[in-house]
Amino acid sequence: MSQLEPSPYLQRLLDIYDEKRKRFQWSFSLLLTITIIFFFFLLVPYMTLLGNRADCLALDQCTPAETSILDERFNEVTTSWGNIPISTAEVVILFPLLTAVGLAATSAQLIGLMRLRKAIQKQIVGLDIAPDLTLITPLLLDPERGFLDVVIGSIALAIPGVVGIFSINLIYVQMDALRENLPYAQSRVFYDQIYLLSIFLILLSLVRVGFQFFQNQRKR
Repeated sequence: MSQLEPSPYLQRLLDIYDEKRKRFQWSFSLLLTITIIFFFFLLVPYMTLLGNRADCLALDQCTPAETSILDERFNEVTTSWGNIPISTAEVVILFPLLTAVGLAATSAQLIGLMRLRKAIQKQIVGLDIAPDLTLITPLLLDPERGFLDVVIGSIALAIPGVVGIFSINLIYVQMDALRENLPYAQSRVFYDQIYLLSIFLILLSLVRVGFQFFQNQRKR
């Protein structure tokens, strides 16, 4: 029996989807913004500074060591609880792991949206006038909107992962100099494990999203 109005169950699914979509948009936008800003305005300049110092030390042409402007800027960041007790070097060395964790969290939200979208799609089959899912349940990876939108969404999703992996490469180039600027330094093996975990989380997150995407396509 067909109907014109959505059932209470379908309406509940739509309400849940809208709530989760807004949460995902906020989380992913924050992750993307922080990742890009941190990489280009703190990590790259800081690693360049360490590289310049290493070069001048090798040539014995360094001026007396001074506190870097980047360190001063970061150490002056305050909250309602006071100064942030962490150095620039600590944030830089943990950046890939933080990015990987953020990507894992947002990708889990996206997978939840994709599954919920599939459940909604099954529920609208009985309606006389089927709503346009691209309008009422927008999705980052939505084949209904066309191939180009899927490509753009995939690139946006991959950016934090690519930045995180590229950051690991930059960090390893200046690992010795970076460890010298840490208030405490673990063994090299400790950082190897952190970055292996970061790469694993990044790849796992992207693979899970891709698997869910193709699974939804296969069941259409």
